[in-house]
Amino acid sequence: MHVRNRTDAAWGDVVARPPEVSEESTNRRAGFWIRFAATFVDASILYIGVLVATRIAGWAGAYLPFELTMVLGGVFYSVLLLGWKGRTLGKALCGVTVCSRTSEPIGFPRAAAREVLGKLVSTAGLLLGFLWVAVSRQKTAWHDRLCGTITVQKARCLHRARVALAMVLVGLALGAGTYIYELVHAYRLVCSMASHGSAAAAFTRRAPSALADVTSLGLQEKVSIREWIDQIGRTPIEYAVAKAAVHQVVIFGEIHERREALRFLNELIPVLYHRAGVRCLAMEVCLAEDGATINHLVTASHFDRDLAMTIARHQPFGLWGWKGYWDVFETVWRLNQTIPDDAQKFRVIGLDRRMDMPSLAMLGFEDNAAQDCPFWEKLRIFRALHSMPRILVRDSFMAAQVEREIIEKGQRGIVWVGRNHSYIGCPGPGPIGNLSRMGFILHQRHGDKVFQIRLHDMDIPVTLVDRTYAGPDPMMAEFLESVMRMRDNKPVGFDVAPSPLAMLRDPGSFEFHLQPQLGFVDVAAGYVFLAPWRGLGACEWLDGYISPQMFVRNKPFYQAFGRRAGVDVHDAQDANELFANMDD
Repeated sequence: MHVRNRTDAAWGDVVARPPEVSEESTNRRAGFWIRFAATFVDASILYIGVLVATRIAGWAGAYLPFELTMVLGGVFYSVLLLGWKGRTLGKALCGVTVCSRTSEPIGFPRAAAREVLGKLVSTAGLLLGFLWVAVSRQKTAWHDRLCGTITVQKARCLHRARVALAMVLVGLALGAGTYIYELVHAYRLVCSMASHGSAAAAFTRRAPSALADVTSLGLQEKVSIREWIDQIGRTPIEYAVAKAAVHQVVIFGEIHERREALRFLNELIPVLYHRAGVRCLAMEVCLAEDGATINHLVTASHFDRDLAMTIARHQPFGLWGWKGYWDVFETVWRLNQTIPDDAQKFRVIGLDRRMDMPSLAMLGFEDNAAQDCPFWEKLRIFRALHSMPRILVRDSFMAAQVEREIIEKGQRGIVWVGRNHSYIGCPGPGPIGNLSRMGFILHQRHGDKVFQIRLHDMDIPVTLVDRTYAGPDPMMAEFLESVMRMRDNKPVGFDVAPSPLAMLRDPGSFEFHLQPQLGFVDVAAGYVFLAPWRGLGACEWLDGYISPQMFVRNKPFYQAFGRRAGVDVHDAQDANELFANMDD
């Protein structure tokens, strides 16, 4: 009986006690979303760490390429922790471990192969190697298959993993929502500004036969045009005053950085205020969000040069240190000092927004800095994407700003922008669909309230933008200068329509190449000749414009200009000297 009880007791113990289950047997293959969550956590940790490192380096005057540091730091971080513990911080949070197919640690050599070679293969396949986890029965990525690894998730960490995944998805939704909001806002801005400006431009109904090639004109035509300009032309100041007195908004289109053009602008401001009732100037080089700061600067009791420099450094291209633009602040301040307190002061309005233009330049979207920058700077595409919606609707935003700050307030104003933004007779150079330029948008919406004056410039050859083109060089500027030489190059302003110049076209110029119905009047409603193109000097550089912080942030961008000029650029002082000594 006693034996039987012991046997029964032993048997009962066996029945009551569950069999031991190894921890490995409770693990399961980690799926796509939990692996994604772990990666997102790791990327966030790396982002914060690299951001802090680049800021510290910047304070010390050193440049760390952010994206390259993220990539290299991420590889080192992953190899170190996977080889040591089999999991990174993100994987540990989500209960995920990387091991061999026999559930053994992978060690440093295999971790290095997985994170470098394996993930390079997964990335090169348009990220399909990572997405393969979602469709594979074994839930393995390409880099797992190549290196003989598996990624498992501990069952006891499922709840924690779900919480982590939920937090990651919320974070992603907020980030994606912000970017989608920016895209929707950009789309709505374009639609709202095009709502009254969708009608086709007048030139699209013109027969190409109505136009004459400028290269076909001879001496007799030049003499006739000279006589016409002598008869109707005015001095540039008088012409600008006459146009501003008739039109609510006059847009001046310039080729940037010409000394004589900016001297003309600074001379024009007080004259327009007193003789044409102009009360504001809108400038492409200033930011719209700096409006209150600019107004404080130009109406204060004393002129704050440090504040003026701060505003100038906000310019999104990071190299707009040409003094003539920022002299405008002091010109307006001096004018406002003479205006009684009970009279309306002159305002300066910003047209642009914050954008990462140096990164876009290094990617090849602006200028040609891309060819002179290290290849790893192409990784800046990820930060440049943030600026892309603003780039696409830049002209619509500028038009909206002019409309809001000048037209709707019933004031007279002038607008100073680059030539391509100024066209009122055509959407812009080349067929760009609904993304019309600022001047065209405003003219379509407000008609003759808006006028354009084009400052004399050199035509852009088609070959600079169309490598397949094999036609003649541009001749319009040369033709105009040959006429002006007959007048001893005296400065003059005149309307292009009606004039003998209105129906001329230049097939060698980019403006006309892609639009055969386009005439000169469509790109220049009015024209101001200050001096021959080669007689227009480069602007003086604002001493110390590029700060050490600006230089550290975009060192490869400034060094690209140095390489073109054959100059070594090591710091902000070198960069400022480089631009100060540039002729063009």
